[in-house]
Amino acid sequence: MRTLQDTKPIWHALIWIAGYIAIVNVGDAVSEAIGIASAGTALLLVVYSLALLGYLRGANRMRFYGLRRAEPGTMRLTAFYLPLFALTLFQYAKGLNSDLDAQTVVIACILMIGVGFVEELIFRGFLFRAVLAKKTVLRAIYLSGVTFGFGHIVNLLRGYTGSDQLIQLVAAIVIGIALGYVVAITQSILPGVLFHILFNISGALTTHDVVWDTVLVGAMAVVLVPYIVYLHRVLTRSTGQPATCADTIAPAAATK
Repeated sequence: MRTLQDTKPIWHALIWIAGYIAIVNVGDAVSEAIGIASAGTALLLVVYSLALLGYLRGANRMRFYGLRRAEPGTMRLTAFYLPLFALTLFQYAKGLNSDLDAQTVVIACILMIGVGFVEELIFRGFLFRAVLAKKTVLRAIYLSGVTFGFGHIVNLLRGYTGSDQLIQLVAAIVIGIALGYVVAITQSILPGVLFHILFNISGALTTHDVVWDTVLVGAMAVVLVPYIVYLHRVLTRSTGQPATCADTIAPAAATK
């Protein structure tokens, strides 16, 4: 696997993505067998997260894949993620799900921590870097974002309706693109991991309604489309032109 990081980085990313999908499906089956919703999935994702950390530590690739602090001076250029973190509050407008007990809330939070970490690492870490190795940074941003969005189609296997799936697909693509821009600017996936966890938790703890969820996606578009345009301008100013191959964003230039 470690050899694939350098020789076939796209395959390296896809293998870890496939492993994630398999873990989720096995976890769902275990959860159903033991009669505790999401318990098996949460546990397996914690194990998968630890395995990923051990794998990267052993290969000395933690910083390379964005498990690092943001480069000095770059966080302010992303408007401190304020538009993204505002989205975590939007979902609470739907109201908390009163049917959730303490055990369900704890399991949901553990599950979402695992999902947030793993998805950011494999999509904004592995896949982003794999595309960037041979293509422009813009292709890395958009391909990783679109792949992230379409990756949610597997939720159809988890009982989601077509309308729920469409809402998730659109939201995930837009959020994925925004997060890709921020990773390109800051060189860190950690703020995105935090956002992803908080956003997923707010979704897990609130009520689900197609109308409300549709309104939420519309609100996301209103917030995120201008934000993506802003981030694109920041990225363009910092590089002068789209970076190619293994080029990275120059933080010193970005702070000018």
